[in-house]
Amino acid sequence: MATRKKFVIQPFRARQTDPSRQEETWTHLKNSIYEIFRLNASNLSFEELYRLGYNLVLGQCGDKLYDGLHNTVNEQMLHVADLVASKADETLLDELKRRWDIHKVAMQMIRDILMYMDRTYVVTSKKTPVFELGLHLFWTTVLHDIRIQG
Repeated sequence: MATRKKFVIQPFRARQTDPSRQEETWTHLKNSIYEIFRLNASNLSFEELYRLGYNLVLGQCGDKLYDGLHNTVNEQMLHVADLVASKADETLLDELKRRWDIHKVAMQMIRDILMYMDRTYVVTSKKTPVFELGLHLFWTTVLHDIRIQG
């Protein structure tokens, strides 16, 4: 009886990508993240966005992608804090709840797009996962805003 060799799938070798291409890819992802927060995701191709994130991580740009995501979500949370703080006391909680619901859905979509980064770069770098990062930024930026607490 013949013995079979064990079939092993080899991981992709890391490849460096062109810096201008990296910047172009990140800009496209960043604009798409803003569209997701604007509830305008129906025009986006999630398969394409996943592939862009995947290629950035494979191209040794996981840190750029993660830091860019952190900064982009933080900017969005500053905008949300301004919107919530501008509401009258009677409607503040309703607006805060509405923004929280939008934020949770948006972060789920972003997590799905950046799933490869979440499973590889985030784990090996011991960073906060994408969804948890978004929840933490909402908590620290919006809920702890002095204008909203006061």
